[in-house]
Amino acid sequence: MNHILERKNLYMMAIALLLSFGAIAIIMKFSGYQGLKDVLNINPIYIAIVLFVVFLSLLVDTIRIKELLNALGEDLSIGYLFQFNLATFFIAYVTPFGSGALPLSIYLLNKKNVAPNKGLMIITAKLLFSGIFFGTIPPILLIFFREQLELTHALSVFAILVSALLLILLIVLIYIILKPALIIAIIDWIGKLSFIKSMNYSEYFERAKTEVIEYNKRFNELFLVSSGGKLLLSQLFYAILFWILFYSIAPILMIAMNIPFSLLAVISRQFIFYDVLAYNVIPSGAGFVEVGFASIFSNIVPHELLGIFIGIWRFFTYYVYLIISGIGFIFMVRKGNRKSA
Repeated sequence: MNHILERKNLYMMAIALLLSFGAIAIIMKFSGYQGLKDVLNINPIYIAIVLFVVFLSLLVDTIRIKELLNALGEDLSIGYLFQFNLATFFIAYVTPFGSGALPLSIYLLNKKNVAPNKGLMIITAKLLFSGIFFGTIPPILLIFFREQLELTHALSVFAILVSALLLILLIVLIYIILKPALIIAIIDWIGKLSFIKSMNYSEYFERAKTEVIEYNKRFNELFLVSSGGKLLLSQLFYAILFWILFYSIAPILMIAMNIPFSLLAVISRQFIFYDVLAYNVIPSGAGFVEVGFASIFSNIVPHELLGIFIGIWRFFTYYVYLIISGIGFIFMVRKGNRKSA
């Protein structure tokens, strides 16, 4: 399993950490950083609450995976799935666009004799239900609660563009999942390319089309037919609960630092902007997220506290998840090595 974490991913993680540290240092420099007194004055109870929220968010995400696997006829222990979830979180954090999560998920589930198309179902279902959340909530917030969000004109324009993009991506994702003809057409087109034909890979392309059709059939049966839509609603609930927990970290830290704020404004701004800022070629949006959220929180957090707040917030929303998931990943690697020895 060591091949999953390639050297290039370690380099990418190192670059991401340097960009993140650098961005926080720059924000502190230009926001009037006044030392660690604001950190040292935080009541440890709030730190414990935030850590509990982090653990709870990971547990909720694990439960939704277990429920989905149960519906697929698989019964894996919650302990194994928690480790599995940590490992996939980690590999998503250290690969561009989280691209490593899918192959690792299929690999780890296959070790438990779970078919690859079921592993694909897990990842795409998580994308779908998070996509439904991000594709629908931001437009609702901008239409009905625009004044309460306290956005500047520039942020309002950016928010509208982000919401439109997320809605388009959601529509495309739903279309691809429910209408496999597009994917099959793409597979056929690639298979007909002259240099592909010369490699005699037609068997693999036919198998890929079979898997796409099987996936579409299983998806419809699972979410729309056999459960009567109940599984769809429960998976959506878990997705919403996970993101609400994740986005509650910022207001908890503001309370700890005695920063006055509007709860709706703080939570909503994260709903609208985080997903776009965090997913780019740099893993977890390192550098982009820090600078972006410094701008987004700039008219909420006092100028002299902005740098230290962004640093603490990023520590709990990125570094803590990275550390915990990294431990889970290492544990899974060692377990895999012991079994293969």
